[in-house]
Amino acid sequence: MSGNFFDFHAKVNRPIRRPAKTPAPTPPGDAPAPLTITQLTHQIELAIKTQLPERLWIKGELSNYKAHESSGISYFTLKDTANCIDCVMFRREAARLKFTPQPGMELLADGRVSVYGQRGKYQFYANSLQPLGQGALELAFQQLRKKLQEEGLFSPERKRPLPDYPLRVAILTSRATAALQDMLKVLRRYRWLKLMIYHVPVQGDGAGEKIAQALDHLNHHHAQVGGVDVILLGRGGGSLEDLWAFNEEVVARAVALSQIPIISGIGHEVDVSIADLVADYHAHTPTEAARVVARHWESAPKDVSMLQTRLRTGLRRLIQQQQQWLGGIQRHEIFRRPTARLDQLRLSVDDRQRSLSAAMTQRLNQGRWRLRELGLKLDRCRPQSIIVRQRQNIDALSHRMTRAWGSAHDRRTALLHRLDRLLNAVGPQQVLSRGYTITMTKKDRALVRSTTQLKPGDRLLTRFADGQIESTVEDSTQPGLFE
Repeated sequence: MSGNFFDFHAKVNRPIRRPAKTPAPTPPGDAPAPLTITQLTHQIELAIKTQLPERLWIKGELSNYKAHESSGISYFTLKDTANCIDCVMFRREAARLKFTPQPGMELLADGRVSVYGQRGKYQFYANSLQPLGQGALELAFQQLRKKLQEEGLFSPERKRPLPDYPLRVAILTSRATAALQDMLKVLRRYRWLKLMIYHVPVQGDGAGEKIAQALDHLNHHHAQVGGVDVILLGRGGGSLEDLWAFNEEVVARAVALSQIPIISGIGHEVDVSIADLVADYHAHTPTEAARVVARHWESAPKDVSMLQTRLRTGLRRLIQQQQQWLGGIQRHEIFRRPTARLDQLRLSVDDRQRSLSAAMTQRLNQGRWRLRELGLKLDRCRPQSIIVRQRQNIDALSHRMTRAWGSAHDRRTALLHRLDRLLNAVGPQQVLSRGYTITMTKKDRALVRSTTQLKPGDRLLTRFADGQIESTVEDSTQPGLFE
């Protein structure tokens, strides 16, 4: 196949030309034939390829950075004081970035320039990004350190205490490292320790994920090997790139989630990794990490000897105290004059007997007095006595009730007579007897108070003192009483 990939891509994406209904206009005179948009874009792309090298290094300030989760493509802009260029980085290249690009960073980008025909613009396709003035790994280290510190993963309160006398030690490192030999050289002095070596790669792509998986596996399956008291996470020295597996976030979180205490010994004394900061104890070298595990075992013989001396001294002191106590018992008066104690007890028994007799006599007298008192109360509570008293109370209450009823009846009768006289004096019958009448409508027996209530033809009932008459309204506009 002749040509390159871009020529082939332009031919494949060239739109199908359909025959026009009318002939296309021809350019005037000797003008060249017109180009399609695809052809023009293709020529621009060829011009860029021939005039620019296939690999360029550009630098500028980062802005408008956006990474799409679905496609994995990152879009951003690099700019200087006068111009800017749109940039694209595909998933594979973006996955190799060790740091998180932030707006405002000065970056050095490696890639190529090409034309994106669908949008009619040129773009820079970046293969790698490097921060200017600071290495990418160092920047990534600082970014992750700040993030985890804000989450509290470096806090001393979160870290687990180390066992004083661990018996089962898991060494998580590579078998090919000198760090393993350094740790074994220290730990093999203590033959009673059970050492378990968990081989993992400690350098290269994917090493961080494998270290995290190993820590998770140890935490979930350590019971199958009888348990693990402490984990040694170690590696020898190297450059920042060599130690980068211990600076990955997945390792830091695996160390933080571990239920088994972890001692880290990574690199030399000047090397500090993210795993060191999260671990429960940070040893500066693998050898120091092994010494931390065995620090109490190293002094165990002296401690046992000291405890033996203290135990012997304590037992001797206890024996002397017990001997003195037995000597005091032997010298006690009860062993010198045994009958004296019996005489004292006899006197005590006699004294208690007299006190008991006096107390019994007093209780009997109190009982007799209580019985007499209860007998008197019983006499007062006999049914016949109660009936007599109740009859007397009923007679007294009946006499008082009769007097009270009579007095109340007289008062009520007098009040009733007064009210009757008052009602007769102000009642309507007395008013009618003085010559007045009461007029009501026959239909609904409503009292007529004004001529406005009446209209011609209404039937009226007029009540007098000695009877009533019926009338019909002919004219409701009669003159008033005093007109």
